[in-house]
Amino acid sequence: MPEFNNQIVGLIRFSYPALSGFKRGAPDAEQAEAMLYDPDRLERRFYLFQALCLPSLLAQTDGDFTCLFLIGENMPVAARDHLARLIAPLGDARIFAERARHHYPAQKSAFATVPQDGFSHRTSFRLDDDDAVDLNYIARLKTVARDLQPFCSDETPVAIAFNKGYYVRVSPGENEVFDAVERAPLSVGSALMVPANHPDNIYARNHRFLPQFFNTFSDAVTPAYIRAIHIDNDSNPTIMGRSKEQDADQIARTLQDHFAIGLSELQAL
Repeated sequence: MPEFNNQIVGLIRFSYPALSGFKRGAPDAEQAEAMLYDPDRLERRFYLFQALCLPSLLAQTDGDFTCLFLIGENMPVAARDHLARLIAPLGDARIFAERARHHYPAQKSAFATVPQDGFSHRTSFRLDDDDAVDLNYIARLKTVARDLQPFCSDETPVAIAFNKGYYVRVSPGENEVFDAVERAPLSVGSALMVPANHPDNIYARNHRFLPQFFNTFSDAVTPAYIRAIHIDNDSNPTIMGRSKEQDADQIARTLQDHFAIGLSELQAL
């Protein structure tokens, strides 16, 4: 086998005004920016980002990864500066500001800013700013990708999905927290391994359709994600698979062991 040196790069869209790729998208850039940059909405996004997404990235047992934050070039300066301060403790976090355009070209432009010199492969992953991955996500992604390298080529990239995790439904009073094992790849933490300089990244296809286009490995055993359901979701989240099989004690133990977060914390978000 040739030497395997895998580069891990994630991309988080933080209120980026894409002209496609969202079910609740606005008809033009001006209206999209007005919706996304509404002060109340931005406050809610930052709140969930600081409660779920950012702590999960900071707590990774393997911090050797790059994380891109795709934002609109017209994001309010105060919001951009706040984001920059929050992500500063991440080892290699980068903000990429782009004009409003179709989502995949914008994402490809962001990924293109990360040099690939010295790497044989790149594994890109996706994560939303209101979700979380487990503490060992990066370490496990590297291990799985190494094992799957023989199946990866220019003609056959390999998708990796983590289908087991938890949902938190944010609602007045106490939030509902429940387990789920999806039967199709979820957006949270899904990844795509390609040879270096291959044109595709994980956003090339809808996450639910990854097995239609790529060889796909799905982990249905490891608790890997926390997904938030709330009023600002782009679409109405649908659980496709098994759910609500664990009692509160089991959920609490697993959340603490795999995410270092308490059940009561999620219930009080």
